[in-house]
Amino acid sequence: MFSFGWGEILLIVVVIVVVVGPKDIPRFLRQLGTLSKSIKKISREFKSSLNEITEESEFKDLKKSISEVKDLKKDFDIKKNFKNEINTIKESASIVKKETSDIKNSEDDDEENLIETETIKSEEVKTELKDIKSSEEK
Repeated sequence: MFSFGWGEILLIVVVIVVVVGPKDIPRFLRQLGTLSKSIKKISREFKSSLNEITEESEFKDLKKSISEVKDLKKDFDIKKNFKNEINTIKESASIVKKETSDIKNSEDDDEENLIETETIKSEEVKTELKDIKSSEEK
């Protein structure tokens, strides 16, 4: 960055002695020392805050990854998936069984209605035959 030779350093020392004065040089050097300490302190704090922010974001990423793994574990729970599938099959079977029993009941009802209709028709035919016989006899 900066490269100072011995000539430049000697020139700076002479300017400081002339501008500040020989009496105030120790106080000036103390002020420079405290200034450099405060600058170092600020830079350390800045670095540590950046490191904390980085660690926090890494922890957030880690937590997010762990929660994603847990979610995947829940999705791959084979026992639970099998139970769900078995329950679905049982529900489908019960629906089919109910529909078949409804169809059988409707067929039984149709047969009963057919038998009743046939019985009524046969009675009507018998009645008509009787009427015809009786009208022939007269």
